[in-house]
Amino acid sequence: MTKEQIASLVEQLQGLKKYEWERIAQQVNLYFALKAAKLELDDSEELKRNLEVEFNLRRYSDAIAKTE
Repeated sequence: MTKEQIASLVEQLQGLKKYEWERIAQQVNLYFALKAAKLELDDSEELKRNLEVEFNLRRYSDAIAKTE
């Protein structure tokens, strides 16, 4: 995000009630979830490397070297 976007967002959020924010956040999350539902895993090797790094079965530097 840029500083201008942050300033605009903060200005728009001023005075917002918690329940209003929760309703907005719910709709934004639903929108992204629907979009994400259309995604497919296309690079299983990259996923495998990332999971190995995440679960400390491989070092991050090893995973990077394989992708370059």
